[in-house]
Amino acid sequence: MEYEAAFQRERKARKQAESILEQKSRELHFANIALKESVNSLHSAVQENKFLNHIGRYGLERLRLRDFLPKIVNDMMRLSNISFATFAHFPFDNNQSDFHSPLLKNPDQHEGQPLEIESDEVGNIIAEIEPLIRERKATHLQIIDLVIDEKNIDTVIALPIISLDHLCGIVFLFSQGLTDKQTQVFNVFETGFKQLAIILEHRYQEDKLLTSYEEITSANEALKETQQKLVQSEKMATVGQLSAGIAHEINNPMGFIKSNISSLGGYIADFIEYVETSKTLTDESIKSTDENIKNAAKALDKAWNDVDMNFLIEDTQNLLNESQQGVKRIIDIVGGLKRFSRQSDHQKEFCHLNQIIDEALKLASNELKFKGVVKKQIEEVQPILGNSGELLQVFLNLFVNASHAMNEHGELTIHLAESADGARIKVSDNGSGIDKQNLKSIFNPFFTTKEVGVGTGLGLSISYGIIEDHQGTIDVTSELGKGTEFSIWLPYEGARSTRSMEGIK
Repeated sequence: MEYEAAFQRERKARKQAESILEQKSRELHFANIALKESVNSLHSAVQENKFLNHIGRYGLERLRLRDFLPKIVNDMMRLSNISFATFAHFPFDNNQSDFHSPLLKNPDQHEGQPLEIESDEVGNIIAEIEPLIRERKATHLQIIDLVIDEKNIDTVIALPIISLDHLCGIVFLFSQGLTDKQTQVFNVFETGFKQLAIILEHRYQEDKLLTSYEEITSANEALKETQQKLVQSEKMATVGQLSAGIAHEINNPMGFIKSNISSLGGYIADFIEYVETSKTLTDESIKSTDENIKNAAKALDKAWNDVDMNFLIEDTQNLLNESQQGVKRIIDIVGGLKRFSRQSDHQKEFCHLNQIIDEALKLASNELKFKGVVKKQIEEVQPILGNSGELLQVFLNLFVNASHAMNEHGELTIHLAESADGARIKVSDNGSGIDKQNLKSIFNPFFTTKEVGVGTGLGLSISYGIIEDHQGTIDVTSELGKGTEFSIWLPYEGARSTRSMEGIK
């Protein structure tokens, strides 16, 4: 009896222990399941945070969206366990072309394996979905019941990226059905794309602000430069007015100086004739038998030799000739300066180009005399109907520019000849030349390759306008280190009429 009671107590205790063990095992099992779910949830949360952090990094990087999206799309395929994806990018800037990526595959599922669906079929489906996205601009669009290449791909998820009401891009995910977990992950994707849209908006506004700042800075610099050049132009205009006044004032005294020198020349000629006659009489008187006359003649002959009268007569004539040439040169320069500086009345007359070229050379002589030699190849051409003062300004600009480009061994060649119902003038130098990059801009206003203070950048621009006003042409060829040649063609009067009629037609 005692053994049976002990056995019953032991059996009952064992059953209680087994019941407790079973309960604890069940609790442990459920705890393990909960732990796995927590780990999976934590893993998913980590992946989701990683996805969102990747998007947040886009705000720090300066990549184009099309270069950044492949990383994001790979994260999306891993998070959602979706096999294939592709994306499109539509830039804010209309000058940039749209971009459609090739078909991407989930690296966790298809590493080293060929694609299981054809890209052509995907392209056709995207072409159908894209207009719907643009029309609806929804957070995402889900399309099911598709069959792509009979590979069990029956669902497409299209997630647009919309910023500032502009469709910036679309990510397409291809899958075989959707699980609840995948549907939940899409909410994370939508949150990430909203964050990405905000970043794009900030970047767009930042780029616009930066562009505006650069434009304002550039405009401000251009304004300062223009202001300086306008001040310089005003100074040059004032100098021109002063030059005209000074030329007028110089012209008056030069007039009577020229008249006086001309009269002095006549007087000196008379003095020389008188002195030479006296010399002849002195020579004859020395031969006289009268001692008084002979002694007086010797005294006069001694005085003649003491003052070296032969040299004085010769040198006086030379000095007078040089003075007359100097006065004539000053009058020519003053006359050219007056014509150059006076305001053009745009009245045209028949001009002799060879005379205008000579006058421009006289005005530029101070610039050219230390820069080598000037070679003229001038042929007889017909007069040109034009404004002599304006044409003088053109040639003076070209000659001065040539002098600035040449060194002391320079050579300026001026060629004038008839050509195609007009006159062709070529002005070439062997100076420093102009590089090809600047050659196309030399006729632009304010453009200059000279140092600050040497040129205003207006000479060639004005010259171009003058030649164009005369219905002519001006061209330039140049090579660095070898020199520059300007070629001007000016039409004769008959050719001008024909050219005008062609312009009307």
